[in-house]
Amino acid sequence: MLTGLIDQQLLTMKWGHLMFLSASLEQLDPALLAFVKCHITSPLKWEALRVLAEHDGVWLDTARLAREAHRTPTEITPTLAGLVAEGLVDELDGTYRLPPDEPTSVVLHRLIEVTRHSQDWRHIIATYLLQRSQSGGSTIATAAA
Repeated sequence: MLTGLIDQQLLTMKWGHLMFLSASLEQLDPALLAFVKCHITSPLKWEALRVLAEHDGVWLDTARLAREAHRTPTEITPTLAGLVAEGLVDELDGTYRLPPDEPTSVVLHRLIEVTRHSQDWRHIIATYLLQRSQSGGSTIATAAA
């Protein structure tokens, strides 16, 4: 019940309107929702994870990651350091990769795949990022507590 309430809060805009989704809340994958809430905390983080996932375990240097994310190395370096600190990304001598068989990597690949085909999921991510930016970075669950 609490998970459903938190998910509803995730999908509720700051001004109190629930997003209109073609899928019901019960049809949304809870693992994907949890990944969004915990790890997709900025557009740059989402973009960095997307680029790393496209290369499926291949080590990439900062310059290439920045280029593929349409950012500068200076912009992406702190994001990569945060992803390493969270344990989502491996770092070795200034190169980065998404660990290929880690559970979080598998969930990220599923999230990327579902966002390619689902406007609802793109809407969820965009709304969550918008709400985070408007609340100064606090999560919806934190703001509601």
